[in-house]
Amino acid sequence: MLGTMDDMSQYREYMKQALELARKGAGWVNPNPLVGAVVMRDGEVLAAGYHDRYRGPHAERMAFDYADAHGIDMCGATVIDTLEPCCHVGSQPACTDLILAHGISRVVVGSIDPNPVVAGKGLRILEEAGVKVVRDVMRSECDAINRHFFHYITTGMPYIVDSRRRVGESDAEYAVRRRELYATYAAVLAGTESDVSDESFAHFDGPVQSVGADEVVIGRHKPLLLKTSTLAGADPDEWLHELGKRKIDSLIVESDEAFERLSTACQKD
Repeated sequence: MLGTMDDMSQYREYMKQALELARKGAGWVNPNPLVGAVVMRDGEVLAAGYHDRYRGPHAERMAFDYADAHGIDMCGATVIDTLEPCCHVGSQPACTDLILAHGISRVVVGSIDPNPVVAGKGLRILEEAGVKVVRDVMRSECDAINRHFFHYITTGMPYIVDSRRRVGESDAEYAVRRRELYATYAAVLAGTESDVSDESFAHFDGPVQSVGADEVVIGRHKPLLLKTSTLAGADPDEWLHELGKRKIDSLIVESDEAFERLSTACQKD
């Protein structure tokens, strides 16, 4: 691992800032990962960014666009990244190209991207171009914020959580837990609309990223409502893979009936 103990302490401090930024995209970037980036040099933050919307600019691009707009020279700077920079062109340019174009000398990364089109290739591209790479800084914390994405990208199925009331859980505790789940998960599976909090879901039967502005309460993510009738008669694995194809990366299970059928796939949050 590169750097002195003082360097590593500094990397951790900036990684904490990058994690705080990344979390701001929760509920809005599905099925993409949460990513935050901080660009620093000589103990000074030059720019920062985070992925804030599906198909929106990646965290690194947001930081570089800010620097470019303000005439900030990035040459010789260090990028602190919660997730390995992408190295392919999709709806956004490859972040590795942006890093190299801005003369970045070091990239510090928390998580390795499990997406097969990246999966370590981004870091290899940077190293082969002469950029120093520091891996696994606060990796457990960086992995944790993307548990939905990691599960979805490696299995093709949504990450599932049982949100039914727990034994001994008070009304207030239950309400808070459900509200937190509804703020970040892509969809909720319930028997009827009365099973879920009123006004807390989007009435839209389509891919999560297709929900338009008129389907969303400004400033608040709304998960899609899926009824258990869609699961009736279907093979659970095939049904989950179909949700994955529709880019639904995470699913809240509210119904007892649905939980019984999907219990082996349910996670704990």
